[in-house]
Amino acid sequence: MGKVEDAHLFFRREMDLIGRLSPWYTRVTDWLYGLVSDYGHSFERPIVGLAGLWALWSALYVLYFTSVDKLHLDMDGMDLALSIAGLSFANIFAVFGFHWRFPSDLLADPGTDAILLTASETLLGFMFLFFLGLGLRTRFRLR
Repeated sequence: MGKVEDAHLFFRREMDLIGRLSPWYTRVTDWLYGLVSDYGHSFERPIVGLAGLWALWSALYVLYFTSVDKLHLDMDGMDLALSIAGLSFANIFAVFGFHWRFPSDLLADPGTDAILLTASETLLGFMFLFFLGLGLRTRFRLR
């Protein structure tokens, strides 16, 4: 009958069963796919994931920059918070080219830890954006 909603409900149940019956090493990916996006059905979960990623990595940047003592002493607290939040936002949405919009002198001389932090945030942000796109496609599919 071409009922898209019923087909997607069946797909979600099928993916849940496949996740339970599959070998242990693929269960993790199936479980994460269900957790993060409800198998491509939810767009709220990736939005919450993006917000959580932004907040967590902003806190990690604060910890990193204070631990390596690379903070500029002439920056006040508000400028520093905005710079770190902008850096985190630009890394999450790196696919859109926001790095030129939020110029940050915090990474003028990045260490290996800073490169790993920024790269992991960019990869996780790309995955959350992909799941957001899946959820929006499912939500606004023409019936």
